Amino acid sequence: MQVAKVIETYNQGAADYESIMLRYWNIDRKPLIASLQLQPGQTVLDAAAGTGLNFSAYPEGVRVVGVDLSEKMLDEARKKPVSADITLKVTDLQNLDFPDNSFDAAASGFTLCVVANPVRALEEILRVTKPNALIAILDYCKSQNPEVQKWQELISDAALELGFPTGKIKWNALMDYDELIYNSKLAIEVLVDERIESPNPFSCGCQLLLKNSKS
Repeated sequence: MQVAKVIETYNQGAADYESIMLRYWNIDRKPLIASLQLQPGQTVLDAAAGTGLNFSAYPEGVRVVGVDLSEKMLDEARKKPVSADITLKVTDLQNLDFPDNSFDAAASGFTLCVVANPVRALEEILRVTKPNALIAILDYCKSQNPEVQKWQELISDAALELGFPTGKIKWNALMDYDELIYNSKLAIEVLVDERIESPNPFSCGCQLLLKNSKS
């Protein structure tokens, strides 16, 4: 997906994004954020924060820097009631303009299945987080069931080019987390890898907890 097309799609779909997520991919974000074991005074990167669906789960005393390509999505995020100290910034997850080792932790919700180069995006998250930082990921992913994979193959072109719902959310229906986290040779340790399997090809997902294992 070209970056310009992604920005256009999410700017257009920003007002409807949250209702779509709640209808089709309604997953409690509290366990995701709790897995980071955040302490007061720490700074966490919310990678592609979108409309701020993670924000209410962040505890008081934590500084959150939420980044996204879409200004319209961040406009929706600004409406969220929050306890944490939230800063929002328009930037490309694949080219983050933060120094190395800037963050104590990172969270990503339904993000890497959208970016053009998920390996590059995860490399950037690893670069800007500190050694041993925890990285929590909740995302759509390719099913481990070959029969469901067949349906994902059928919907993949439409999901990527037209979006689902059409013109609202574009994503990779064959997002392969096995390839990303086990075969990409990135500096990560996998602490938790929970798959959300479903006979519905739209509803397969994963929740991961990674540790940044760079030296």
